[in-house]
Amino acid sequence: MIRVYVTRQSRYPADTKSLKLRVVKTLREKNVQDGVVSIILVGERKIRALAKRYLGEDSRYPLHEVLSFPASDQNTKYSSLELGDIFVCYPEARDIAMKRNRMVDDVLGELVEHSTLHLLGIHHD
Repeated sequence: MIRVYVTRQSRYPADTKSLKLRVVKTLREKNVQDGVVSIILVGERKIRALAKRYLGEDSRYPLHEVLSFPASDQNTKYSSLELGDIFVCYPEARDIAMKRNRMVDDVLGELVEHSTLHLLGIHHD
């Protein structure tokens, strides 16, 4: 069974059901049938704090729209029930949506789907 949990640091409006479905769909496409993924919607301060703590980046670096943290370093094995955490910077996702004339929920879904692949060890160039 795939379980997806969504937490909001603030009262960010988001279609949490749609976010969960995007994660489940992405995992099933990669033949993952069991796992737990946590999605956390955060603000700019929190995403910067995470970038500083885990990536060594300070405020001189551009703001991340999303950060993913796999639960395991064994990216080729999906046997671990806990797949990892996805932190999405809601204000940054909202800005991207405005710049691209898109719905915020669509941008959030794309970010979450992309990050789910990162949790599985699938990265881009």
